[in-house]
Amino acid sequence: MSDFIVVALAQAKPGFEAALVAAQAALVLEARKQPGCILYELHADENQPGKVVFFERWSDRAAWQNHITGPHIHAFNAEAGDWLAHSELLQMRQVA
Repeated sequence: MSDFIVVALAQAKPGFEAALVAAQAALVLEARKQPGCILYELHADENQPGKVVFFERWSDRAAWQNHITGPHIHAFNAEAGDWLAHSELLQMRQVA
């Protein structure tokens, strides 16, 4: 498969868990409308409030690049960027 896979891990700062997850959920709705978006899911950890995993599948890296440089990501970062305690971005390809 030539799809581009992204796994993004994020942890909210204490006290911002619900607000961050709500902002991230709104981001999902926008991302799913974008050209090249095949799958865009947000999963919350059942044991750690405010810890989430995004699972994304894009048609190619260029579609993902358009997503991360788009106005919805800039708006998200302006609103919720300071609520993040930690984040990690894994850019992957399916091998089996």
